[in-house]
Amino acid sequence: MQIRYRISTKELCSQIGLSPVSIWRKSKSEKTFPKPIYIGAKKLWYQDEVTVWIEANERTSPAFNNLSVECQDDRNE
Repeated sequence: MQIRYRISTKELCSQIGLSPVSIWRKSKSEKTFPKPIYIGAKKLWYQDEVTVWIEANERTSPAFNNLSVECQDDRNE
């Protein structure tokens, strides 16, 4: 039996850099965003699903760090 680690919303916020409200919005509107599970009143997220989403999102999202570098390069010319 494989153990699936669960993380809190606070830990999820830290990992993906979003607020709890933004996470709630993504969970409602984005089909690929991991869905929470509930144990009693506590909302938790499966770490493996979060990791898969982060990796997929890194491949498809614009690289904002690259934009900063390009802007700095443009200023130096």
